[in-house]
Amino acid sequence: MKAEEYVQKAYQCILQNDFEQAVEWFEQAISAQPDHAEYYFRCSVTYARSGRLEQALTYAEHAVRLAPHQDEYVLHLHAQQARQLTEKARKMLDVDKTTPQLHRDAILLLEQAIALDPLCGDAFMLLALIYDEMNEYKLAVQAAREAVALFPHNVQLANLMKKLCQQMNEQI
Repeated sequence: MKAEEYVQKAYQCILQNDFEQAVEWFEQAISAQPDHAEYYFRCSVTYARSGRLEQALTYAEHAVRLAPHQDEYVLHLHAQQARQLTEKARKMLDVDKTTPQLHRDAILLLEQAIALDPLCGDAFMLLALIYDEMNEYKLAVQAAREAVALFPHNVQLANLMKKLCQQMNEQI
């Protein structure tokens, strides 16, 4: 079978929401034509949809190595890197007692994530929560405002924003 046929099989699987099988077909296409950046990119997107961040990142990096000037591939890679940094920050804070140093380290990771992908709403949301814990309500509101712009129908986020604004007004 030719690489294009494997890709067609992968798309058929995607239409049936069978991402695992789609990944297998994309990987077959990559084996058949290992210098074709598009196949790595499509496989990365499919891994990302399946929540498999490490694999998505690996394939995105490979696509960019093969086609460094393809903006779509670079943007996708940055989005995956931002997701990875956000998850790393989330895990850092997933401890019984956070310290000011942990907060600062997590903030740095989230700022890196946002620099890579300004549409990384999860990074803004986590940043707002950290600033809230630190009683930095003005910064928390700024981060929450960005998150709300990206997730306008998120009720929990709207409630957080309302709470933060009240706390900021009480602080003044």
